[in-house]
Amino acid sequence: MSAALFDLALRVRAREVGVPVPRLLHTSVPTRSARVAVWARQRGKGCRVWAVGADGAVHSGSGSDGLAALARAAGCVSGDLGEGATALIDRPGTLRVLDALAVEHADPTRCRDVAVAAGSSLAGWWVERSAHPGSGAVVDLLAVTRQQMMLGTVPGSDDADAWRAALGVPHGIAGLHAWWRAVSVLPTLPGLEPTGEGDDWLLGVHQDALSKRASWNVPESLYVAAMRLQSRCDAADIHAAALLDDPLWRLRGVHTGHVCHGDVVVGAHDDQGRVVVRSQRLDTRLKAGVAVVGWPGDPLHQKPEPADRFAGEVVSTAVTEHCELEVTIGGLRRTGYKPGAGEILTVVAAPPNPSTIRSHKRVKARLYKRRFSWLSQGVRPVPTRRDVPLAVLIAAAEPDTEGQQ
Repeated sequence: MSAALFDLALRVRAREVGVPVPRLLHTSVPTRSARVAVWARQRGKGCRVWAVGADGAVHSGSGSDGLAALARAAGCVSGDLGEGATALIDRPGTLRVLDALAVEHADPTRCRDVAVAAGSSLAGWWVERSAHPGSGAVVDLLAVTRQQMMLGTVPGSDDADAWRAALGVPHGIAGLHAWWRAVSVLPTLPGLEPTGEGDDWLLGVHQDALSKRASWNVPESLYVAAMRLQSRCDAADIHAAALLDDPLWRLRGVHTGHVCHGDVVVGAHDDQGRVVVRSQRLDTRLKAGVAVVGWPGDPLHQKPEPADRFAGEVVSTAVTEHCELEVTIGGLRRTGYKPGAGEILTVVAAPPNPSTIRSHKRVKARLYKRRFSWLSQGVRPVPTRRDVPLAVLIAAAEPDTEGQQ
């Protein structure tokens, strides 16, 4: 079975029961303490914005008045962005309209009052963080709902109106809050905290610029541009790994190759830190050198605590004469759980380590900020001759006899 057929089976099941069926047992996007439902529509050469905050009142306006409406709904008319409100939207076009409007009023000195500047800064933060999967700054309700559930319709016909009808959500901008309540009853996926830290960092940058009455839309330095690109890549990796913590998504991952499920043919002993897993599927994405984690049971089983799972690295993969895939995993720790022969295992790629992510960012930040660093100068290092120890030369000249035996 492929992932497309797996999704088709869910659609057929949803059509049979007449209600949406789950694709996830978690909510894939966290939110912050405050939420604002936002609509933004192009009107000729201008645009109009509607916003609904916690009080349920509809705030609207055109042009700069629309940004002030955002600030009123988010409670930041004084210029204090607080913890940053989450934007609830139902179509990506909303952010495109807000982006152009926010950039036009990015400089507080050119805004008629603080509310307009605050709305511009908040919208700019939303637009930037919307490119980071797993961010709590913006929730595209249609995209999130499609990821969490499956509707029994033809692919592509599950538009916003279809989901509103299926979930019993009223029409209009005020219905976005009810829509969010319908999809947020499940627990949030674990492991998204590093992305939330990125949300907080950029919000602090926007708040600092707003407090100094400086534009938040300034030309990026090489350091800031690199850090933002790194942040987007990290967020994508973190979100993909977090999805594999969900049992239903892991079951689907078996058909995409992201999850390896099979029997242990060679168990790990006290003096051997290797295990060999045999799988019926040949399409695994776990290649040699990939760090992995695994535990006993099927993909639908809950992921156990660290003490009850193993961690290692894929040493090799090979196809047997019976068209089965054997994955050799080495580097298992000496203590803790060790798989035994005959056990059924679920193996996935190891999630990114938050400490490693922070460490890499600190190293890159230091290199970009150093005046004479090759990164900050934007040039590649020039190859230079240097002394090489004799032992290294001898080792390099020796033939690889081990591979010929």
